[in-house]
Amino acid sequence: MRTPKESEDIYRTLFREMELGRYRIGDRIPTERVLAARFGVSRPTVSRAIRRLVGQSLIRRNGRAGSRVISMPPRRSLTFGAVLWGLAGQHHDESPFGAAGREMLYRAELEGRSILLHDPTWSDDPIESGLPDRYHVIARELIDRRVSGVFLMPRDILPDQYISPTAAIADDFKAAGIAVVLIDRDIIRYPARSHLDMVGIDNFGAGFTLTEHFIKLGCRKIDFFAYVSRVPTQESRIAGYLKALAFHGIHPDPAGIYYGDLFDRDSTVERLKHRRPEAVLVVSDSRAARVMRFALDADIKIPQKLRIGSFDDLPSAARLPVPLTTVRQPGAALGYFAYRTMMQRIEEPTLPPVHLELSGELVVRASSGIAPRPHRSRN
Repeated sequence: MRTPKESEDIYRTLFREMELGRYRIGDRIPTERVLAARFGVSRPTVSRAIRRLVGQSLIRRNGRAGSRVISMPPRRSLTFGAVLWGLAGQHHDESPFGAAGREMLYRAELEGRSILLHDPTWSDDPIESGLPDRYHVIARELIDRRVSGVFLMPRDILPDQYISPTAAIADDFKAAGIAVVLIDRDIIRYPARSHLDMVGIDNFGAGFTLTEHFIKLGCRKIDFFAYVSRVPTQESRIAGYLKALAFHGIHPDPAGIYYGDLFDRDSTVERLKHRRPEAVLVVSDSRAARVMRFALDADIKIPQKLRIGSFDDLPSAARLPVPLTTVRQPGAALGYFAYRTMMQRIEEPTLPPVHLELSGELVVRASSGIAPRPHRSRN
């Protein structure tokens, strides 16, 4: 036997959809038959929910044609939180997530909603002092403000961890009834997936595309310079890099993947001189800028002796001593789709988790050099 709770759930869902503007005055809502199929219940159960809306003078029944909206409940005013790294004004170079934050704000303002932007970082160091405390302070503030949802960029996963420390904060949001959409990365090691919605770029495809670009330029010995952490975006890029090597018949060398402090001049130069790669893929533009400067200072000419590629396409990438080839993250598009994913989650809380990956764009500049000219034999 169907319980009154099911009718209550249908009523609340339809009411929430009207609050959010999915139905407007004059619109028809689906017929009882369609709604019964949608919610997996009987028509009498749907009918009880419809009668409640009729009793509130929100809809008018039109027989078999369904029901029509005749008035609207007060539009639900939603406030969201966003916890993003690298917001504009806090770092020397705006990350794609600064653009994502601006796009979220713009989309929210168009619909009369608001977003509270927070950046918990003072640098891009995954073990930055005070970072855990700032995450918890921000989370507590957003819970106390009773926001409807949070766009959350998790902390890095360190070498001895399987799950990001941010997972505990995501659980706190869930317990408070706050929807969560992850930005850029998951809270669990690649290739596993959490139960949360996530919006980012296709990092596997980005790693494959960038590696293939250098292979087509004639490079065979290509190394990957990575963070010491095991952030899922990085691990996915490395997986794409390895796949591209294998796809083109190049046996991947385990020693070609370097997890190190890319801000350390001596160890970086020593690595380059010892390995002598033809090309290096660096996990991010900010790290690639350091690797480039260290190489040039050590008289390793770019791109004559070393080609470099990276990911993000920060504004400074084109202004480096040798303009940087990189895979552009579409920051504004990330913000747009993150906002739409959040609204979908608010409207349909029972939907399966959404994992949305956007395509990055390969931006070719001088650091990748040019393809060698084919040898021509003399007659």
